[in-house]
Amino acid sequence: FSLHDALPILAIFKILDQADEFRIEIIGRFAGESVRDVREAWEVALCESSTRRLSVDISRLMGYDAAGRKLLSEIYRHGTDFAARTPASLVFLGEISLTVRAVAPAISAPLSKRPKEIERTPVRAIAVGQ
Repeated sequence: FSLHDALPILAIFKILDQADEFRIEIIGRFAGESVRDVREAWEVALCESSTRRLSVDISRLMGYDAAGRKLLSEIYRHGTDFAARTPASLVFLGEISLTVRAVAPAISAPLSKRPKEIERTPVRAIAVGQ
């Protein structure tokens, strides 16, 4: 159980569909049907044969469920730009961009001494004024 799961407000999202940019803004708690709807919108934008910039604005995100976090992480790993203009949204961006994976241990290393490697992908965020 986490604080993200306790937030009752479900997300709405806005789409800005312009010639040079396709932007999804997520407002509220990203869970349930809104995750499916955002996935569909993002996949449509990816399929278009265009050189438009793709971006997701999470500045007014209030939390997410497991499916919401998974989708945002997938979108981030794809290379989509993220806007995060508040302290809370910067925390969410940190969670979304964090990938933890186990490193193969040496054969002689005891189980409790196996190292973990944390890989951080550079944070891509757009400027506040945009």
